[in-house]
Amino acid sequence: MVRVNNLTKEEFGKKLLPKKIGSMLFKDELESRFRKLYFDNLHFDLITTLFGLSLILSTIIFTLLYQTIYEIFTNLFYSVVWKFIIIYIIFVVLELIVFYFVLFMYLFVLDSKLKKQEHEIEESLPDFLDDLVSNIKGGLSLEKSLLKSVSKENKVLLAEVSLINQKIMMGSTIFDALNEFANRYDSQILKRTFFLITEGLRFGGNIVKPLERISKNLKQIYGLDNEIRANSGGFGVVIKAIALVVAPLLFALALTLLTFIGNLFSLMMKTNSGIISGTIPQEYTSYLVIFSYAMITLITFFSSLITAELNGEKIYTTVKYVPIYLIIGFILFNVMSKVLLGFFGNII
Repeated sequence: MVRVNNLTKEEFGKKLLPKKIGSMLFKDELESRFRKLYFDNLHFDLITTLFGLSLILSTIIFTLLYQTIYEIFTNLFYSVVWKFIIIYIIFVVLELIVFYFVLFMYLFVLDSKLKKQEHEIEESLPDFLDDLVSNIKGGLSLEKSLLKSVSKENKVLLAEVSLINQKIMMGSTIFDALNEFANRYDSQILKRTFFLITEGLRFGGNIVKPLERISKNLKQIYGLDNEIRANSGGFGVVIKAIALVVAPLLFALALTLLTFIGNLFSLMMKTNSGIISGTIPQEYTSYLVIFSYAMITLITFFSSLITAELNGEKIYTTVKYVPIYLIIGFILFNVMSKVLLGFFGNII
């Protein structure tokens, strides 16, 4: 048994990282993405750092929610011991939830970077294939043509091709090196392209004509894709406007209407008009505010997914914008509510 004070940051990170979360082999997925992205094994000291970050976040969240927790469990606080036990359990559960959330966010960041690299390689593939064909026609071998066909501005593809050449120089066959590169990404375009290259080399055929056809087809596909994005871009703007402006405005109007009716009832009761008896409970306003926040969150999330589909983007690219959209929606909701309540409140 290893003592805690003898644990290094790396060893502590290994013990913290769960092998499975639900049915997902989380550790394997995280190590696989890190290796694909940085050509290195996962640094477990990062997991320890993420654990420290989750502790800070959990402490902040617990501090903000302490009053609510105390009101909910006040009947169970028979003694100081019971109070300590309940608070300890709640904090541990909260820390576990936050830690898993931080781990998933880190996995998401790695996956986003990997998908971004994949997208950059796919976009530059037609020009790369054109230069590759030209170099092969010029009499260069495939190994030399690969490296010479990549522009220095395309750092992602240049790093990949340089790695392919290094593997070939260290004894790997060109078939294995190209297949390893294609299998590093979940891109059917890359896999099919390099499959045709390896099969052409394997059977001694002329790979120039297939590469020319692939380049031509890719240019047509990307042209149609850009045209579809341009045509659907207007719908994306409308959906974002509904999520960011219209939805907060409507919920602010609903809150204003409820408050206005409540004030009107109170005024009628004070004047003893006898037209109406009773008033709107104050809790209803709180319920409506909570409901508004929940609905703004749902509308923002699903509008981001719809916008991604309309623009032909990957879903992972929109998730990182959801917190920004939520902040904008919440701020607009609060500002509009105060403005409308101030305006209509002066009427009565």
